[in-house]
Amino acid sequence: MDNEKKIIVNIVNRNYPPSKGVTGEAAYELVVYLCEKGFEVNVIHVDILYDGGGNEISPASNVFKVGTFYNGKNKILRLMANLVEGYLLIRTSKKHPCDVTICMTDPPLINLWASLLLRKREWMLWTMDLYPEAFVSSRLISPNNFLYKKINKLLLRGAPQHIISLGTVQKKYLQEKYKDRVTSYSLLPCGIYNAKDKIDTGIPRWANDRNKVYLGYCGNLGEAHSLEFLYAIVNNLDADKFKLILAPYGSKSLLLKKYAQDKRGIEIVESVQRSHLRFIDIHLASLSNEWTNVCVPSKTVSSVCSGSAFLYFGDEHSDNWILLQDAGWLLPWNENVEDSVRKFFSAFQYEELVQKKGAARKIAEKLNFEKTKTFHEIADKISELNNIKRGFTGNINRRSRNPAAG
Repeated sequence: MDNEKKIIVNIVNRNYPPSKGVTGEAAYELVVYLCEKGFEVNVIHVDILYDGGGNEISPASNVFKVGTFYNGKNKILRLMANLVEGYLLIRTSKKHPCDVTICMTDPPLINLWASLLLRKREWMLWTMDLYPEAFVSSRLISPNNFLYKKINKLLLRGAPQHIISLGTVQKKYLQEKYKDRVTSYSLLPCGIYNAKDKIDTGIPRWANDRNKVYLGYCGNLGEAHSLEFLYAIVNNLDADKFKLILAPYGSKSLLLKKYAQDKRGIEIVESVQRSHLRFIDIHLASLSNEWTNVCVPSKTVSSVCSGSAFLYFGDEHSDNWILLQDAGWLLPWNENVEDSVRKFFSAFQYEELVQKKGAARKIAEKLNFEKTKTFHEIADKISELNNIKRGFTGNINRRSRNPAAG
């Protein structure tokens, strides 16, 4: 690429380092890869602070920020702000010419703005949480609602040329949704990292009793996750054998902190950095049934990449379980969670934990290999789209852009 004009890529997402956030961190890693391969990369994000994630300095060619009028907890105001942010992000991206745009799905419905405003441009959709499906999962709207159907119709009319999805279950759902309008897909679970690059020789203060098995919940505790599952863990914890580390953020985090406060065997910390995830033996994760196609919790992927096991309260047909099951235990969503947690603790064997942590290391090695392979695949797709834009033939499906279609 050194002897020809560089391909310019715009990556659009709500958060991006040094502001924290796991989706921004995922974007950062792709930026690093693409820059190393000779692409020119611009990043467009919202000028906010965000809980969780990392704090790297970006190698991007340019980083452009847009403002927001609200970043609080009120759902209505936040949704209104998110809609404005999405519009501003895509509009700002259009002001900075590029060959291919990669649009992520934060803030909510930014994919709608991309479908409307990038219809005559080459673009990819990188799905994290799916919208408007997340509104149905949150029971804010019915799938039979006129507005919901209208949004999906507009998404189909302005479909991307390529989709990067979080797993096979989500990919299958998107294939059924977009049908022949999108025929090109990549798989890239969020949360993959190489633990060898994150080793910290220091032991965190909260991990000083290595005679106990450490459980941990580190990450977002929002609408898609089960508070009852964590309550059951708190209720049945044997403080003589286990220690529970809580570092939640999100809409339900304050309820959990209040419930667990001052209970024996539990420590609440502000955050757990990635290099310290390995000091937790079993990471806790959950996903409500109605969110199975809509999101794939990155905390479970990151926990396995740290060499830890996990305990998962969710559907066996979800991407998290299908991808990572050898390193974890499943508590089925359709069973009483209090009974399931009690049975887990009573049947727990340390030897089984050792076995699952060994499986986690093997899975992590495979995930890191697949991640690099997928980054290479995305770079190839960007080049193909650029060739199509310049009038050369390519193998990416060029579906009709007829506004009346769909």
